[in-house]
Amino acid sequence: MPWVDKNMCTGCGICINECPVDAISMKNGKAEIDMKKCIRCKKCHEVCPQRAIKHDKEKNQKEV
Repeated sequence: MPWVDKNMCTGCGICINECPVDAISMKNGKAEIDMKKCIRCKKCHEVCPQRAIKHDKEKNQKEV
């Protein structure tokens, strides 16, 4: 499952434009993924210049 590291997201919007199912929007200047719409294609992860979009395997133990 993808997730956004809010500390790294700059709100550039590249992920929003690349998402094929419009599952990403901006909330308080940061990207937010609608998990009900997300098809887990990893396109957002690939295009994020800040590497702010992560996957579950990238969470540390405190976040799990």
